[in-house]
Amino acid sequence: MAAGRLREISPDLAGKRTVVAHLGSGASLCAVRESRSVDTTMGFTPLDGVMMSTRCGTIDPGILLYLQRERGMSAEDLEQLLYHKSGLLGVSGISGDMRALLSSGDPRAAEAVDLFTFEVAKAVCAMALTLEGLDCLVFTGGIGERAAKVRALVCNRLRWLGLELDPKANDGAVDLVSPGSSSVEIRVIPTSEETSIARHVRAMVT
Repeated sequence: MAAGRLREISPDLAGKRTVVAHLGSGASLCAVRESRSVDTTMGFTPLDGVMMSTRCGTIDPGILLYLQRERGMSAEDLEQLLYHKSGLLGVSGISGDMRALLSSGDPRAAEAVDLFTFEVAKAVCAMALTLEGLDCLVFTGGIGERAAKVRALVCNRLRWLGLELDPKANDGAVDLVSPGSSSVEIRVIPTSEETSIARHVRAMVT
C-alpha cells in the first residue's frame, strides 16, 4: 500500500495531507491523512470515480434510463457497455490501453488522454478539499508509475495549487519528481496489490 511505503520513505511525510492516485486499467484516488484513508473516488462498485480503461467512471444516472427506454438496452447490455466498452476505449474508439493511445497520432486518442488527465486532476482537487490542503501527490499503478506524459499532463493542470514537476526526474526512474521549489511533493511509488491483499489475509488468519 502506498501509505505504508510513504512511512518507509519518511515518517514525517506519512503524516502529511496526501492524495494517492492509483492509475491503471482500474483507477481511483484516495485522500490520506496520518496514514489513514479519509476519502476516495470509489463508490458502491468499481465503476464510480474517474474514467478507466474500459469502465465509464462517474456517469449521469439519466443516461442509463435513456439507454433503457429509448435504445431498449437490457441490464445485461448496460453492464457490458459500462464495464467493458466505456472509459478510454469508449472515448477513443481505438483502445483502452494508455500505451496505445499515447503512441497514436489519431486525434481521438489525444481526446481520450486529455479527458482522462482532466478527470484525474479534478479528482485530486476533490480529495484536497477533504484534506483541507495538499502536501503530497503520489502516482502509482501501471499508468501512474510508467506514463511520464500522463503525470506531466495531470500536474500541469494543477499548477495553480502550487505543484511543480521536474521534467528530467519525471522522465527518469526516481520516486521524487518534484523540485524543492514545489509547494507539493510529487512522488512515484510502485505498489503491488497482490502483496497488499496477501498481507491483509495473513493478518486476518493469524
